[in-house]
Formats: sequence, structure tokens, C-alpha cells
Amino acid sequence: MSENTSFRRSEKKYIALDKSFVEIFKTLEQHIPVDSFKEDSIITLIKTIYLDDSNFSLFKEYLIKRKFRYKIRFRCYGHDFKFDENDFWAELKIKYKKISYKKRFLISPEIFEPFLNGEDIRKEIMLLNNNSEEALQSYNIMIELIKVNKLRPVLTTIYERVAFQNKSKEIRLTIDRNIKHHSHGNTKVIKKLKAIVCETKIQGEQPQWYTDLVNTLSLLPQKRFSKYATGINSVYFPARGTYNFYTNYAEAKIISEKMKKNINYIKKNLSFTG
Repeated sequence: MSENTSFRRSEKKYIALDKSFVEIFKTLEQHIPVDSFKEDSIITLIKTIYLDDSNFSLFKEYLIKRKFRYKIRFRCYGHDFKFDENDFWAELKIKYKKISYKKRFLISPEIFEPFLNGEDIRKEIMLLNNNSEEALQSYNIMIELIKVNKLRPVLTTIYERVAFQNKSKEIRLTIDRNIKHHSHGNTKVIKKLKAIVCETKIQGEQPQWYTDLVNTLSLLPQKRFSKYATGINSVYFPARGTYNFYTNYAEAKIISEKMKKNINYIKKNLSFTG
């Protein structure tokens, strides 16, 4: 996988029926190359472990559309239905003024639990990430947020992805299918999302073929979409359904002192302004 550890992206997401996958794939293939990590496998398997506290505070921040919010997740990749343990990332994803920022660093499965438990594993992180100061900075921020907020794994999402990307990397599109959500805790619940998710990242002017494709394939644009939110809804709040992103959490509309401190801490350490 790419060794980039910092990203800034403006994203658009669409929903389509499962049966549309082949049609979408063949249409995209005519305009933009497939971006595959392994030449003999165009499908990448992705597993993401999301963290939250016992009150689902980060989930609530999404529901009320907080302009500055974050989430912490761990992601690994695989091919041929096997995950590569050497490709395991800890990620801090921030949404700020409708732009997504992501900081990440490599972490091995052996130190995953010690990391969650707040143990000092800086030496291991530096060794895995070629003594990268940026990786150390991301580690320090994430471990502080995990300790202060008592974050633990609450959801695992597994899915298949096909990616397309032009040579300049100014256009990137992904198709995610067979999306399954797994709960954590005493009650094990597994839910499958009965749709595929298309995501686009385009820098500069939108090409005409892309506009035509969205219209021709009847892709449904989403003002907001989150695999994490759909997963939490489906496995922990099934009565609300998968896509019903309303909130009756009245207390969440007022930002808590702890969340204020979280946001200020992230802004200070990552030089956010505004």
C-alpha cells in the first residue's frame, strides 16, 4: 500500500444497488486505470476497527454535524481473502470545514492491545515507521485521546474495494461492496449493508465523463455518509434502521468540556486555525 501518512481531501460519496457493481466497474475502466496494489488482484480487502467511548460520543458528534470532529480507527489490508499483518495502520481522521484530514502510522498487531491500554510503545512505533517524527506526533495525539476519553473498539467493518486512479493522482475513485459490520462486546451482531458505496476524490475541474457517468448509472449522491455511522446504527440501534441519521441526543447539541479539550488539543498539535 501507499506509504503516505498525511492526507487532505475533499470527498463525494454515492450509493448504488449491489447489482450495479459490474456496470459501474466496466464504465469506469473505459476512462481511468484500475489502481491495484497487487497486479494479479484488483480487489483489496479492507478491515477497519473503530474506537468510541461507552456513550458513543464520537458517533453523536457525527450525528449533530459538528464542524470539527474526529475519529480513531485501525485499518489493515489484504488480497485473496487474506489480510496482510504487515499492512496495519493506526489512523486519526479529522473533519474540519467539510475537508477530511488523515494522519496515520504503521502499527503491528502485537502492540495493538498495549497501545489501547495506554502503554508507552514509542520505541516500537519509531522502529516500525523509520524514525518518522510525523508518525511519533500522530502517535502522541492518538494515545492521549484514547486515554483521556477511555476509547475502546466498538465496531469492525470489513469490505471489498476496487480503486481507480489517473497518473497525476488528481482523480481517484473507489467502489466498496460486501460491506459487513461487526459489533464488539458481549452481544455479537453482524449486519450487511445492502448497497455499494462509491467515493470520489477530484482535484480541480470535474471531467465531463465523470458527470455523464454519475447521471447514466443513476448513482445516488449522499450529502453525508459514514460507514462508521451506518455500522453503529445497524448493530447497536437496529430500531432506528441503517440510514436514519436523526438524533434525539439533546445533550449532545451542547459541546461537552471534554470534547472542547479534545478539539483544542488536536488543533494545537496539528496547527489547525479558524
